[in-house]
Amino acid sequence: MSVPSVHVAKERLKTLLIADRMQCTPEIAEKLSSDIFHTISKYLEINPDEFHIQITHTDIHIKITGENY
Repeated sequence: MSVPSVHVAKERLKTLLIADRMQCTPEIAEKLSSDIFHTISKYLEINPDEFHIQITHTDIHIKITGENY
């Protein structure tokens, strides 16, 4: 992973954490979830049906299922 990609990923994660702590709306949480999926899919070949993210007040859980994982 290149340095610019790492920086972008860190900033996106910060945004996600801040929004979660602010108890963001479901629409915002869905947009963040989509953004995380697209970021991860740049580096891994994943199917949207096999990508699951759960955002809570204290945690972010990402689960990728399928034959390759």
